[in-house]
Amino acid sequence: MAKNLEILLVEDNQTDIVLLKKGIEAESLEVNIEVVETVEEGINYLRKENGFEDALNPNLIILDLNLPKDSGLKLLEFVKADSTLKTIPVIVLTSSFDESRIDESYQRHASCFINKPENLSELTNMSKSIVDFWLKVAILPKNNSK
Repeated sequence: MAKNLEILLVEDNQTDIVLLKKGIEAESLEVNIEVVETVEEGINYLRKENGFEDALNPNLIILDLNLPKDSGLKLLEFVKADSTLKTIPVIVLTSSFDESRIDESYQRHASCFINKPENLSELTNMSKSIVDFWLKVAILPKNNSK
């Protein structure tokens, strides 16, 4: 089982943030969840700039596509183009089921694509499923260096 993991959650919807964190934290793992709400903040976090100088590289990124100003695809492209970040699994979330967005995400090397459930309690259950696979079954790269 994974320990001392860093998760970067890129999400602007406060309700979704609370429910996703609730599901992840319910699994009682040693996980630190950092939340940013825009693509720009995500890039700053990963570059360790503009207030994020002490950030650790995440072991896993959970990325909403529908963010203010820019699409989450821009952040996905940034991660996968950077030699120090490209091995970090990126789980793409969206509330709109669009085949072209699915294709675009996988073409940009998303690790998986998940359609957010409409029911709020299902969102918490979905985050538990993410934990079950990505934090309990899968072996993640060690990325939490400064």
